[in-house]
Amino acid sequence: LEGAGAQLKEEAFISICDLLIVFGHCGEANGQTPLKPLAFKPDEGMGVLLNIFIQDHVFIEDEDEDIDDHQKIEELHKRRNFLACYCKLVVYNVLPTKSAADVLKHYVTFYNDYGDIIKATLGKARENNKTNCAKTMIQSLIYKFNELQQEVAGIDRGSEDFHAIKELAKRFALSFGLDALKNRDAVASLHREGILVAVNPLENPEDPAGAPPNLAFLEILTEFTGKLLKQDKKVVLGYLDKRVAGGVPNSRGDDWAPLNMYRNSLVHGEGDEGRSGAGHQAKRQYNRKRRRSGSDEDDDP
Repeated sequence: LEGAGAQLKEEAFISICDLLIVFGHCGEANGQTPLKPLAFKPDEGMGVLLNIFIQDHVFIEDEDEDIDDHQKIEELHKRRNFLACYCKLVVYNVLPTKSAADVLKHYVTFYNDYGDIIKATLGKARENNKTNCAKTMIQSLIYKFNELQQEVAGIDRGSEDFHAIKELAKRFALSFGLDALKNRDAVASLHREGILVAVNPLENPEDPAGAPPNLAFLEILTEFTGKLLKQDKKVVLGYLDKRVAGGVPNSRGDDWAPLNMYRNSLVHGEGDEGRSGAGHQAKRQYNRKRRRSGSDEDDDP
């Protein structure tokens, strides 16, 4: 469909999504065994193409100032329908949960337009599999972190773009609610995935004596420390120290600050700025900052 018109592409996308819902689990229910030969599972390539369509046709800014409000509403309705069709594939396990990572990364930025759809998808994905959902959350943060690294030479932890990633992490952390025991394994796996990203590669090719180039990701990961049980904080701390030789480095340079911040949050239960009760406090801090992200005061998506 590369050379096809816009309308044909849009209709093809909707049709493919609907057909995948019908045939994705065909024959799996009781009494439907004769229908099993009709089952069709999308391969990775098809999943990538569907995701590309969503990124190109849904998560875009309106640049045409000449269209009237009625046209804008119609266009938004059409985009919301595209997104809902894609998210339905994730919710019903036609596409793997990780396919939602490229959608979740837009949660805060496009909250006003699609926040309810993404929130519902996040909730259903957690119902399906808490651990896979948590890994998808961290993957979406990794995507945002990598995109920022590609845009600028070196991560500026004081920049608005870096702060936006932390805001997204706060929103994800709040979505776990208050029952730390229920989400114990999922949160622990999220921290392990995040640590591996932060310490790989361990050596900085541009500065052999400097911090690992991805270490700033630990500052983002700190937003989830309040969701760990006390005993799990010790386990995560041991996991971290095994992967960073010598634990806390002798160097106290600013590039090592995320490591110190993350370790302190695990040892003392405090995140950046020495806050305690990370879950509740993060919610209050988030609600003070509105921007275009809108208001969302529920703990559970």
